[in-house]
Amino acid sequence: MTDIKEPNPLEELRRAAEEGDSDAQSQLGTMLAAGEGVEQDPEEALSWLTKAAEQGNLTAVFNLGIIYEKGIGVTQDDNEAVFWFWQAAEKEDVGARMKLGTMLIKDLGFSDGSRAIQAITASAESGLAYAQAFLGKLYLEGVGFDQDFKSAEKWLRSAADQGDEGGMFNLAEMMVEDRTSMTSEDEAAQWFYDLGQKMLAEGNMVKAFDCLVSIKRLNPENFLARRLEDDIERASETQQPPKH
Repeated sequence: MTDIKEPNPLEELRRAAEEGDSDAQSQLGTMLAAGEGVEQDPEEALSWLTKAAEQGNLTAVFNLGIIYEKGIGVTQDDNEAVFWFWQAAEKEDVGARMKLGTMLIKDLGFSDGSRAIQAITASAESGLAYAQAFLGKLYLEGVGFDQDFKSAEKWLRSAADQGDEGGMFNLAEMMVEDRTSMTSEDEAAQWFYDLGQKMLAEGNMVKAFDCLVSIKRLNPENFLARRLEDDIERASETQQPPKH
């Protein structure tokens, strides 16, 4: 009696990857990079992840960022890491956006003229609100560019006009710190109020309160501060206590 050969999951995964399945390519590349269930091979891992990323596989794109951030099988390169994280972040990958935020705070991977800076600028110029808000933040902080409040205001305003939370908050904060040339106190207060209302609708009382504090920093007597304060108080009263 002939023994029935059990299918080999790794062989099947590799076959699917070779046939062009981006999920299989991403999974195989990740396994090879980490040495999970297979002998570690960073060079082959990079090859498969790149193939998957070129097909738009977000997991592969994010993991390429990790590979360059950590220097796994490649020369460690923060600029290249940011480039790949950006590819995922502009497609609303939350983990990639967190990575970018951390690297921005540390001023890592945003060298002037780098592929990452070029990609962010191109996305902002194409009209993507998240990219505009991020580019405005780079100008505001002087990361990747010389600090330029005029350019920061321009890009943050473009993002805020599309309802981007980061653009709204940072533009109004610039007004609080007297760093804007076009934004009036009433407009900044309105940005904070609108964002506060959005946070209340999402049940985020902490951020709503942050917006209230910012309006009061502009002018404690502003009528929008009183209105938002009343709205926060009403929302607090209707919130249910946590169940034990």
